[in-house]
Amino acid sequence: MSYDVIVIGGGASGMFAAGRAAENGSRVLLLERNARLGKKLSITGNGRCNLTNTDETDEFVRNFGPHGKFLYRALTEFSRHDLVAFFEAHGVKTREEGEGRIFPARGNSESVVRALERYLRQHGVTVRLSSRVGRITVDSVSGAVTGVGVGGREDMVGANRVILATGGMSYPRTGSTGDGYSLAAALGHTIVSPKPALVPLETEEQFPKDLRGVSLRDVTVTVIRDGKEVASEYGSLIFTHFGISGPVILSLSALVVEHLDEGRKVEISMDLTPALDGAAPAKWLIEALEGSPRRSIGTVMKRLMPRAFVQVFMRSSKIAPDKRCSRITGDERKRLEALLADFRLSIARARPIDEAIVTRGGIDLKEINPRTMESRKVKGLHFCGEIMDIDGRSGGYNLQAAFSTAYLAAGSV
Repeated sequence: MSYDVIVIGGGASGMFAAGRAAENGSRVLLLERNARLGKKLSITGNGRCNLTNTDETDEFVRNFGPHGKFLYRALTEFSRHDLVAFFEAHGVKTREEGEGRIFPARGNSESVVRALERYLRQHGVTVRLSSRVGRITVDSVSGAVTGVGVGGREDMVGANRVILATGGMSYPRTGSTGDGYSLAAALGHTIVSPKPALVPLETEEQFPKDLRGVSLRDVTVTVIRDGKEVASEYGSLIFTHFGISGPVILSLSALVVEHLDEGRKVEISMDLTPALDGAAPAKWLIEALEGSPRRSIGTVMKRLMPRAFVQVFMRSSKIAPDKRCSRITGDERKRLEALLADFRLSIARARPIDEAIVTRGGIDLKEINPRTMESRKVKGLHFCGEIMDIDGRSGGYNLQAAFSTAYLAAGSV
């Protein structure tokens, strides 16, 4: 059989691209290696699915770093407003939460998967599950796509347009095992080495395992590379059995991975003073100590941080937590002030790529036309989603990019 368009990969970008191409009048085949569609999408955002963010296009682009300009056309053609309108038209109402994050109103990623499945049925997309693609075929004379080989015996299915939407290498148990990289490399594409992005970090310090599940909110986290500050983010973090995670850590993690790969010493500095609501640390400490002379310093510090973290904080200050405020010396007050502004953790390594939310690396962007998502090497081959070498910070940006690039690829075919 033959189709106008074959989409390889039934995740967020693949489903949306297939539905959009069919809506535009193409006969579309969607091939998915898993026994169900949207397997990774169903666990996105801890099963809540952070669809997008309230940021406008220019801010979206900035949140993808140096490669962000590549997405400008896609985000202009299909913005966060368009994405919200699409899902609401397909029965998924949305709501805004902290930091502009937009979720399904029911807080359930399965509702997003079901909406995309309805979209496919509505426009007559043929879906083949448990179908692994072994190769993409190209005409030896024209250099254009002619179809794909499916399954162990590589049953050939014809098409003059193929959209590769197989994702990266994060969460391989959901089918993201890097198959798309091999398919693209076989056709001459350059693969930027995949690395984990939006990934938790392991610390040299052992105390985080005793604080597992404890969160610090309203902190400024700074990456220190070889003693120099290189980047900062404001938000919240969470301690884990191996180190640290949470939105602010995930957003900085790709940079940390890069520096660790270079053999640099990487530390994380936590500034806890935002919790003082604008008060200077020195002034706040003086007033707190003088206002509670008979109370212990540990009790006073609980105003700023979780009870469990107070013990770690006081241990780092080398001050007994039960010491009365009236007996805190000037030098001890200065140590507390310094720790509030700069509590350090040494980073040993990032967690493995199969625990990363997204992958950094993939198809080299220089080999993709940002106006069409078409390959500059193979006519009729298009890309969308995480398979490309572009990743953004945490907050709905990556999923929006998946849908926007899918929209552009589908419109181009």
